[in-house]
Amino acid sequence: MSFEIIKGGFLTTIQDDGRYGVQDQGIPVSGFMDESSAHIANSLLGNPINSAVLECCMIGCTIKAHTEFSIAFFGAHMELKLNNHIVSQGKIITLTTDDILSIGFAKQGMYGYLAISGSIDIPKIYNSKSTYLPSQFGGYKGRKLEKGDIVSLSNPKILSNSFSVVKQQVFTNFTTLEVMCGPEWNDLPVESQQKLLSSTYTIGKDISRIGYRIEGEPISLGEKKEIISSGMLKGTIQITSAGTPIIMMADSPTSGGYLRILNLTARACDQLAQLQPKYRITFQFLTKK
Repeated sequence: MSFEIIKGGFLTTIQDDGRYGVQDQGIPVSGFMDESSAHIANSLLGNPINSAVLECCMIGCTIKAHTEFSIAFFGAHMELKLNNHIVSQGKIITLTTDDILSIGFAKQGMYGYLAISGSIDIPKIYNSKSTYLPSQFGGYKGRKLEKGDIVSLSNPKILSNSFSVVKQQVFTNFTTLEVMCGPEWNDLPVESQQKLLSSTYTIGKDISRIGYRIEGEPISLGEKKEIISSGMLKGTIQITSAGTPIIMMADSPTSGGYLRILNLTARACDQLAQLQPKYRITFQFLTKK
């Protein structure tokens, strides 16, 4: 029971919620870039929300079913076609043997999630199926999916196609991201703190699963420009010695030596993951609601 990769797209990997408890060994968490979208895709099928899915970045993949199973897709606005007929994302769709499902390019957003009923049958490494590309482990042979790959399934299920559709997210080119103070926030001069929170930044071209470099007027640092390498996690905002903010994402290293000024909330991490280059962002502190 399996499906075949006909086209791998730009960057299609197998991801789940990630691997926890081994960061002291220098192993990143990895996992979904946009957790909420992946969770919705899994929920539509009745899967545990942390189940492994196919994460498609910018340009989706094309798969051929070798058995019958149901799928759901959610996240970036990518055109889905089943045997060349357009189908909606955010609902249950059933594939039969030899069906072809193709996922197009992202008209809005960056990451789309293809969940599959049952489970993707690959080994776990440190209790996770997530792919970590820099060290080439986890997922499918430690790499992105490519033409000709055969992905095995365990207990694939056929579910009733849903007629109700989960509404697509709206991705705008200007987003306010909620943040909390980082460990070195108070090492930043007050004027620089105010500037950071009042400035508008642009998503640069240097973005990946490791981190997003954002562009804007440099932040002036105080006497303390670097620290002894200390712990980082997804959502940590570092300021380089040149005053440039870098936001760490799913494949973030577990430690770094730049000042950790702010941390994105989990929701803000999901929002940022879907922002394309040239989109603009601002930061505001998390408020009680």
